[in-house]
Amino acid sequence: MNTDKIAIDVVLIPPDNIIQYAIDINKTFPETSAENYVLDAKTCIPHITLLMGLITREQIPEVGRKLGELAKKFSALNLTITHSKSSTRPDGKVLSGLEIERTPELQKLHEAICDEMASVFTYDGVTKEMFFTPPPVNEVPMFWVSGFAKTSVREKYKPHITLGMGEPKQEITPVQFNASKLALCHLGTYCTCRDVLWSASLS
Repeated sequence: MNTDKIAIDVVLIPPDNIIQYAIDINKTFPETSAENYVLDAKTCIPHITLLMGLITREQIPEVGRKLGELAKKFSALNLTITHSKSSTRPDGKVLSGLEIERTPELQKLHEAICDEMASVFTYDGVTKEMFFTPPPVNEVPMFWVSGFAKTSVREKYKPHITLGMGEPKQEITPVQFNASKLALCHLGTYCTCRDVLWSASLS
């Protein structure tokens, strides 16, 4: 097994107002600190996942080049937060997120990235050492990354912004926004985006 591999996420980073919106909701969750899921704009960034996987650190420039070429072919995406969705984990804790409408343009970008990274990303042998620390990593992200290619791509793709451990107290009404920042991030606990390894703007 290549111990040089890291767990990464190709993401859309939303504009500042949507980042702040997610952070503000996250702050209302009582278990935010205990679960090491404190959203912020630099070290635990609200994001829309496009594709997760494993790469070696040496492959970061290659992946960046491939994503850069794709970024030139796509315009900023007009997206809509439609509602919030919560799910209960086996341990009884609730994880919530903001659901994003899966527009044809977003689906096309997702599938283009899947196609481009098919020969690069791997999914076998995921270990805790592949994730960004601190904070410490639990078993959850290992499970999510290893199964991503089987559970969350193509027709199974479900765009969202994860809010953290808790349920929003406020009503979530539809919010439109433009997303133009494509990024490659090193994943941490709960598949949070901890470190931006590469980024570019959609043309």
